[in-house]
Amino acid sequence: MMSSVLEHSKGNKALTLRIRNFVMEEGGDLFGVASARVLSAAPEGFRPHDILPEAHAVIVAGKRLSDATVETTPSRMFDTMYVATNAFIDRLILKMTDALVRLGYRAIAVGPHSLEARTFRGDISQKHAAVAAGLGRFGLQSLVLTPQFGPRQRWGTVITNAPLVLNSPLKEGLCKPEACGTACIKNCPVGALSENKTEGNESTDFLPGGLWYYGNVDKLLCRTYRSKRKEELGWTTEGGHACAICLKVCPVGQRT
Repeated sequence: MMSSVLEHSKGNKALTLRIRNFVMEEGGDLFGVASARVLSAAPEGFRPHDILPEAHAVIVAGKRLSDATVETTPSRMFDTMYVATNAFIDRLILKMTDALVRLGYRAIAVGPHSLEARTFRGDISQKHAAVAAGLGRFGLQSLVLTPQFGPRQRWGTVITNAPLVLNSPLKEGLCKPEACGTACIKNCPVGALSENKTEGNESTDFLPGGLWYYGNVDKLLCRTYRSKRKEELGWTTEGGHACAICLKVCPVGQRT
């Protein structure tokens, strides 16, 4: 159990390292720790401190998506992987939360499918947390691009008051629209993506250096298309995605 792995940890660095090691041993691929304060400029009701007032950190865990499977999308194989990866992350962050609680800390897990349906916002932004934790930077399609996997991963987070070592955002962007010819925008089947617009809080405090910038995304159009496309394909997979072309065409990351 993770609690036994952590029980002898002393100090911020030791605790943080042991949590990171646990995430990797359990099959996670990415780990970072974001400052809850840095994320405090999110819209009211969607801040870490709205969920846990004494929050110090947001732990971010990522699980890669198989490149070969992404390349089949839209497909039932991608659907299956997408749903299974979310379930894997749910289990992983539950174990992390349980371990932190056993150590006497407060912790709340936020899963990858956590969503407020009226505004299409998660209870906190997993993506902004990942960027704040130094794991990647936004691409034009509003997904977090990581050096390892590009946009091809899913995220889960744990909000906690544990005194963890905090990471800093990456200084260099990874999205190079001039190199790929804005592939995500040009290949979106319904034109839900567009360049040179932004969403989100315009305060430069939201993430240092304006790291929250990304292209404009019509979330309702994207979601409506995916639902309709799923019906056209005759899919019955619960939670089916039926698109993800913006993941498929993005050249960032090392493909395997």
